[in-house]
Amino acid sequence: MLMDRPEAPSFDDLTLDDAPEIYNLIESLAWTHVVKDLEIMLEVGVFLGARDAKGNLVATGALFPYGKDLASIGMIMVSPESQKQGYGRAVMDALHNHEIAQGRTLCLVATEEGEPLYKKCGYAVAGRIRKFFGSSDQFLKEILVSELSTGLNDTNLRTMFECDLDKVIAMDAQAIGANRRRLFEKRYAQADYAVVAETQKGEIVGFLMATPQRGQHHLGSMVAPDSKTALAMIRYMAERSDKELRIDVPERQEDLHKQLPLLGFKLIANPPAMIRHQNVFPGCRERYWSLMSQAYA
Repeated sequence: MLMDRPEAPSFDDLTLDDAPEIYNLIESLAWTHVVKDLEIMLEVGVFLGARDAKGNLVATGALFPYGKDLASIGMIMVSPESQKQGYGRAVMDALHNHEIAQGRTLCLVATEEGEPLYKKCGYAVAGRIRKFFGSSDQFLKEILVSELSTGLNDTNLRTMFECDLDKVIAMDAQAIGANRRRLFEKRYAQADYAVVAETQKGEIVGFLMATPQRGQHHLGSMVAPDSKTALAMIRYMAERSDKELRIDVPERQEDLHKQLPLLGFKLIANPPAMIRHQNVFPGCRERYWSLMSQAYA
């Protein structure tokens, strides 16, 4: 539906047919998502969009349900020429009113610009995410001369196979407090590399995926029993990737925060992780070492 006034926009469900327009909006904001990211988002979530009087897509927002109790909000985008005209709040209102949002705890990872808006919408900061970028080559060079050990005494790293997904998805669900099987399966299919940490008795105790973005591999999500295992899985990816590495680490994982800068990673941003009408995230977050994507919270 076309709209006459930016202060009272109407939102329609977007589909794969709208992907080229959504991607143009992504590029206008210099975000790093690739087309495959967008296709997955449109398949597993609800994508809403508003158009200006000329029919141009100027604002979007997405809602990703995880089980019956949790959903994340992401891809809140407003074209540069349409910002500060009320579209951001209108997107949030439309998402909050959607049937999928009803009865679910809502969470998101904010941008610095968006944080004040989200607070007005009932969200509170429940933590922060440390966004690191680093070079695979630099990481491997620094790890050789550092005193940090990535050797695992009783655990081996191996490729994640499709037959591992039931166990890995259950671990992910325990860590975040909700099952996101459909999304996880699609991200696994998208990943260039996926690794599990397995004990000598064959028990999977950790995992990490590396999915491609523009010029980058995004490392996440990651579940691990400790920082040593987490660092070993990052090394596994660095040995295989020819791209810049990005990893979004929850602030509670202090050991990894201290280690990554010593290995050539640079802290790029420290955005807030927010939750609506609550102040604590569900799940066993001490085992959650990196996000699947900022869009998926």
